Amino acid sequence: MAEYCNICGRELLEDVLVVDTSLDMKPIMFRDVHGDRSDLICIDCAIDSVENPPFVCSRCGQPIEFNEKFYIFKEAVTKPGGPKVDFKESCLEDKYVCSTCFDEIMNPDHEEIEA
Repeated sequence: MAEYCNICGRELLEDVLVVDTSLDMKPIMFRDVHGDRSDLICIDCAIDSVENPPFVCSRCGQPIEFNEKFYIFKEAVTKPGGPKVDFKESCLEDKYVCSTCFDEIMNPDHEEIEA
């Protein structure tokens, strides 16, 4: 069964360098991958995601890594029928916040929360 990059859709052949986003992001030859292959991306997409992270925390500026939980704060307007928020479309006012900053925002006493 053919496997494809989860970002660009490129077919992953035996001699292609890939990265498993659920692990430590170390490049490995596709032929050497054993077990679950659902989180694989090609090396080109991995390099691009490191150089241009898809999400950066709006509060601390750190990139939000693959498979890391993050939160989105959306701006909403209350109208006579109630608040109107479009959850499917992203906009410039959306704020992406990493788990650490979210915990600090929600717990101003800065207490550590164990998940």
